[in-house]
Amino acid sequence: MIKQDTWQDVPVYTLENESLAVTLCPSIGNNVYRIWDKEAEREVLRVPDSPDVLRKSPVHYGTPVLIPPNRIRSGYFMVGEREYQFDRNEKNNTGNHIHGLVVGRPWTVIDHGETEGTQYITSVFKTTDHPDVFKQLPHEMIIEMTYVLQGSRLLQKVTVTNESKAPAPFGYGVHTWFRLDGEPGKWTLKLPVDDIWELGEDLMPTGRLLPLGDLAGLKEGLPLEGVNLDNVFQNGANPALAVLAKDGYEIVYKGSDLYKQWVIYTMGTASEFICLEPYTWVTNAPNVELPSEVTGFRTIAPGQSLSFDLELDIRRS
Repeated sequence: MIKQDTWQDVPVYTLENESLAVTLCPSIGNNVYRIWDKEAEREVLRVPDSPDVLRKSPVHYGTPVLIPPNRIRSGYFMVGEREYQFDRNEKNNTGNHIHGLVVGRPWTVIDHGETEGTQYITSVFKTTDHPDVFKQLPHEMIIEMTYVLQGSRLLQKVTVTNESKAPAPFGYGVHTWFRLDGEPGKWTLKLPVDDIWELGEDLMPTGRLLPLGDLAGLKEGLPLEGVNLDNVFQNGANPALAVLAKDGYEIVYKGSDLYKQWVIYTMGTASEFICLEPYTWVTNAPNVELPSEVTGFRTIAPGQSLSFDLELDIRRS
């Protein structure tokens, strides 16, 4: 079932079956801001109290979309001979750009429906519809996102098309807030990664990849009691996979091959929430002097498209 409704006068859509109710707010960042697990009777995500709260802090609730993800030093980079200057919007006066160009901005729903036990909804974001975005990323780009709900699985499918006449830099991430219900000691996080990016004082990668050290337990499942994380990891040859687990209840977050980087953030010592952030490129990727297969930096050629998926699956035993 798909319901069109309003959330304090803001249009929203809910995809619902026997397992989950998934609510999307296209006009505020195309954010899936609520996933209600019917079987476990719990909120899966950090849910904002109102649309105003989501507008004021669009990156702190639900599933914010970051294009590009995380920070770019001074908001500046070059691709070939072409210069790009993004807004220097980080609030602590570093002069950096943070959280991308689309977070909190409206998307347009172009299709929704049901077929063979699934519900789906498709939205688009066009850079040319937003003059302030197009000024910073002067490429005619169409980003199409489809959410598909089937059982306890929610699939996010993204296709990005570059309609401009020049290669367009593109990085993507999702800043997903999962609830820990104030019981971090009952949860573990499994993240099959081999390397952690060394960060400078400005939280930018220095270009060095380090062993996991004290975080080696992530590979098998790290208890979250007392953990304070704000770290950037690289998958290497491992699959893009994160598993939050508690007493036979698992949230499996899995991305396609383009997702080579993860940021894990607990907002201080883990308590109520953990933010799992799969990225296609690492923080400040255009300025990190390493091969693109390491940083994830990429461009989309004129007239070409790039597609990738991200799946959230809730498993109960």
